[in-house]
Amino acid sequence: MWVGEIRIENLDLVYKAEEGNSILDLNLENDVEHTNDCGGNCACSTCKIVVISGSENLSEQEEEERDILEAYGWSPDEYRLACQCFVEEDGDIVLNLPEPE
Repeated sequence: MWVGEIRIENLDLVYKAEEGNSILDLNLENDVEHTNDCGGNCACSTCKIVVISGSENLSEQEEEERDILEAYGWSPDEYRLACQCFVEEDGDIVLNLPEPE
C-alpha cells in the first residue's frame, strides 16, 4: 500500500513509499545507487542516511542500530541506517544520502 513519497533531497529524486519496506529496499527498487556492504543486515554503517523530515513516519531506532552507528563513529541522533528504517505511517519522508566513503 502506497503511503506517501520519499524525497532524496541531495539527488533531486522523488518516488512513492510503500508501508512496511525499509528505506534501503525502496531505494534499491527505485534504482537509487545505495551502498550496503552487509546486505542490509545492520552489520555496517554504509547505508547511513540523514532524515531531514518525516522521521515520525519511520520505525523507531533500535539499540542495535544505535550501537552500529556509534561503533563506526556516526551520531545516532543525526544518522539512521536505511536498512533499519521501515515506513510505518502515512506521510512524506525527506532525506539526504551521504556520499559513500
